[in-house]
Amino acid sequence: MKRIGLMTAALGFFLFAQAAQAQWTPAKRLTWSSGNSSVPAISIDSIDTIHVVWYDNTTGNAEIYYTNGK
Repeated sequence: MKRIGLMTAALGFFLFAQAAQAQWTPAKRLTWSSGNSSVPAISIDSIDTIHVVWYDNTTGNAEIYYTNGK
């Protein structure tokens, strides 16, 4: 009985991984600056829009940048 539960869990995980994998798109570059871009934070809202903020000091000033998945 334990073996059947393990096989069912493994199959479920495999199917979940396949479905999740199908939703990813290729990597997208967010900034072309030559300065220090760091400390990213990512959030997804209730309608599945991705929001990204990060710190950048390319201009010599500390700036916070934002983009979204639209």
